[in-house]
Amino acid sequence: MRGLLPGELVNRALGTAGSVRLAPGIELRDVWNGVPAGDRAALLTDAEEQAAGEWPVLLASDFARFQREGDRDRYETPYFERRRRIVTSALAALLTGDERWVADVVDGVWLVCDEATWTLPAHASSAAARDEPLPRPGDRDLDLFCAETGGLLAWMDHLLGSALDAATRLRISTEVDQRVLTPFLEVRDWPWLTRFTNNWNPWIHSNLTACTLLLEPDPARRAQVVERVVDGLDVFLDSYPDDGGCDEGASYWTRAGGSVADSLVLLYDATAGQLDGFGHPKLRPITSYLPAMHIDDRWYVNFADCPAQLADPSAAYPLYRLGVHTDEPTARQHARMIRRRDDPLVPRIPSMLRVIGTLLEPGLRTEEDEVGHQDVYLPDTEVLVARSKNLLVALKGGHNAESHNHNDVGSLIVAVDGVPRVIDLGVGTYTRQTFSADRYQIFTMQSDYHNLPLINGFSQPPGREFQATGMSAELGDRTTCELDLAHAYPPEAGIRSWHRRLVLDQTVELTDTWDLSDAPRSLVWHLILNGPAAHDNGIIQVEDLTISYDADHLAAVLEPLPLTDPRLSAIWGDQVTRLALTARPPLLTPSNATTVVFSPSHLFTRHVTRE
Repeated sequence: MRGLLPGELVNRALGTAGSVRLAPGIELRDVWNGVPAGDRAALLTDAEEQAAGEWPVLLASDFARFQREGDRDRYETPYFERRRRIVTSALAALLTGDERWVADVVDGVWLVCDEATWTLPAHASSAAARDEPLPRPGDRDLDLFCAETGGLLAWMDHLLGSALDAATRLRISTEVDQRVLTPFLEVRDWPWLTRFTNNWNPWIHSNLTACTLLLEPDPARRAQVVERVVDGLDVFLDSYPDDGGCDEGASYWTRAGGSVADSLVLLYDATAGQLDGFGHPKLRPITSYLPAMHIDDRWYVNFADCPAQLADPSAAYPLYRLGVHTDEPTARQHARMIRRRDDPLVPRIPSMLRVIGTLLEPGLRTEEDEVGHQDVYLPDTEVLVARSKNLLVALKGGHNAESHNHNDVGSLIVAVDGVPRVIDLGVGTYTRQTFSADRYQIFTMQSDYHNLPLINGFSQPPGREFQATGMSAELGDRTTCELDLAHAYPPEAGIRSWHRRLVLDQTVELTDTWDLSDAPRSLVWHLILNGPAAHDNGIIQVEDLTISYDADHLAAVLEPLPLTDPRLSAIWGDQVTRLALTARPPLLTPSNATTVVFSPSHLFTRHVTRE
């Protein structure tokens, strides 16, 4: 990125006095009066519903719950509700010009500016280092949502500035400078910059870009922040695989590659294209990733902590801009599809650039020639996604120290007619345990709750050394993919090789072939199933998916798996099913193989593979 945006160019483009205009302000009534009636009605209804209640209260006791009990929700829920209401009221002010909505935004802005910290309890590293439950004045914890809050207030000033009083505008600029910009310039060893490189890096940098472009009056300081943002994005992009794959999954892509887009959009638009970082060679594969992971409607291929559904229409904007600047038609098409969904335009964690961009971008309301889904194999990320007429299958290799990792090397997903039936559950509600040493005590993180074998009583452990080897794929009318899972299990499992081979044509055939040091004591294959499941000899029926197996060598048990976590049940309902296929004695030999076949029910013919 530094090669595209050298310091000299940054200083030339930004080092002159003058304000930046990135979106129409409230005074431009023709623009806001032209918002389509459907969008206008939905946004005003949303704003009225938010404004009907009292402003959410943030309590010190709820902040302390994280350190004392591991509870994140009690503080985070009103924290995000407060910010979402600021956005909905700001949109209502823009759409109507009504002073009451401006007044509501001002109330929200002052409440936020009065908060002791903009950092979430789970990210309050200064307090954690002191082993204290509460922050102190002067703590510098520039986390995702401190930066996001700074960006939100910068956008309030940018969009509503002509309607805001001088004290509110001064309060915004002062608080953003003290909490976001100055710490960023004075501290250079942020963990998200020096110790790990996941979505935190571009997400924070995108908001730093907004804060400095929209609020910083000193041209030299503005350029200094942007130069450091460019260097920080290089840290992220240097760590990113050449194939553009996001090991955190599709929803996290919206804050990884999608946030890179946010930064580049801001720089490009603020300088009329003088600062153009879209030519970076990794940008086009990054752009292609999200459409490639799409199954149908809101369903996406999901591994690690990624949820299986994406319901944020505002994600359309960064994807669309990437599609325009990298000339990737599948991205533009997919962005339009996301935009057409009837989910609320303002998500739980809104970013104003995206909301405004999605609302106003005319390209998201036009059409162009449709581009079909493309099968993809990402050799660096080690993820396959392939389709036939009725089926989609995804298979992952990788390793067990990926970002937001689950112990899931070799797991697969099978969807029929656009609905996942053999599934990855994703992750439940975040608590202190989620990102602690006890993470892998959570069942959704364990290989026994992915579509994987339990070998000699051994599950997959976490760690970089537990990985797939030799993964390869051939795409075509008959797609094949192979990998070895031996090194994904501990040495005590006694595995010389565990060869997993997938074949997709009109069905999915999954064959495991193994070579063990001794005859195994036990072998159990688990599959997590979405939908009512029924069992007949050698056949499992899950809605419109038929799973066939060798009943002479495998005994099947369907185990109900209740889902009490609201984040899981919102996607999968109150219960899924875990299928356990246990090897009978004839299969318990040092070298052997078995095949499971996944068929659309209307195509099913009994297919049993024996040794």
